[in-house]
Amino acid sequence: MINDEQLHKWVNGNLSEEELKVFKLRPEYDSLVELYENTEGLSIPAFDEDKILTKILKEEKSKTLSEKGRRLFLSNWVKYGVAASVLLLAAWLFWPNSNTVKYNLTAAEKTEAVLPDGSKFVLNAESELTYNKEIWETSRTLNLKGEAFFEVKKGSKFTVNTPKGLVTVLGTKFNVRSRNDVLDVTCQSGRVMVLDKEGTVLGELIANDALRFTETNDIEKWNVSPSEKPGWVNGIFTFKNVSLAVVLEEVERQYDVKIDASEIDSDVKISTSFSDESMEIALNTILAPLVISYKKNGENITLKK
Repeated sequence: MINDEQLHKWVNGNLSEEELKVFKLRPEYDSLVELYENTEGLSIPAFDEDKILTKILKEEKSKTLSEKGRRLFLSNWVKYGVAASVLLLAAWLFWPNSNTVKYNLTAAEKTEAVLPDGSKFVLNAESELTYNKEIWETSRTLNLKGEAFFEVKKGSKFTVNTPKGLVTVLGTKFNVRSRNDVLDVTCQSGRVMVLDKEGTVLGELIANDALRFTETNDIEKWNVSPSEKPGWVNGIFTFKNVSLAVVLEEVERQYDVKIDASEIDSDVKISTSFSDESMEIALNTILAPLVISYKKNGENITLKK
C-alpha cells in the first residue's frame, strides 16, 4: 500500500466519482474498507495507543496457529509487530504526512515560491502543487494539477507529475498546464521531455517548442515566440486553437465569476488573448469577433448570440 494522495482523499471522502472508480480497482481496496469500518469511530483526541496495544496483545495471547497439525503460539516479537503495524497504519490514516508541502489556490489567486533546491515556480489560479520535502534531494518530483511555470536550477533530474502525463528536465524554464484531461507543455529554454503515464515519450522540446497531449491522446506540436516567461505570469493569457469553453473557464478562474454559455456554441475553436486588468475588456476581446454579447449580474455572466 502506497502512502499517496488518493488514499488520503478516500479516507476524508474527497474523491471525485471518476477517482473513486479507479481507486476501487486497487487490490487492497477491500482490506482498506474493512480497516476503515473498524476504525471509523475513533476520535483523534481520544486515541489511546496503550489501550489499543494492550487489547491487541491480549487478544493475540489467546490465539494459536495450526501448522501441519501442531499448535504454535505466536512469539512476543510477532505480537508486538502486529500491534505496532496496526498503530502505525491507524496513525497514518488519521494524521496528515508532515513532510508533504502543499499549495492549493482558488480563483483569482496566484503565488510564487522557491523549492528546496532553489528552483522557482509560479502557480496559477485554481491549481494545486505538492511535493515531499524529506526526499526532495534524492527525488526532485512534484505533483501538479492546473498550471505552473518553472525555473529549474541545474542539477539532478526534475520531474513534474500531472494526471495526464510526466514532464522531466535537467535545468530549464518551462510551463505546464494540465486541465480537463489535456496537457500543454511549453519550453522557454533548455530541453524538456514529455511522457504519458505509462512512460512512453510523447516528445522532446527545446526552446520555443510547445506540445499538447489532448483528451483523445492526440499529440499536437507548434512553436511559440521567444520569451523569458509565459504571458500569464504577467497577466496576459494566450490560447491557440482551443475551444471557446476553455477560454471562458480561464476568464472564470482569473476573475472569480460564473459564465453561463448555454445559449451559444462554446465548442467552437478559437485563438485569442486577453489581459487580467479588466474583465469587460477581456470579454469584449474574446466575444466580439464571434458576434456574442454578454450580460453581467453580480458575479454571474450570461452569454447570448
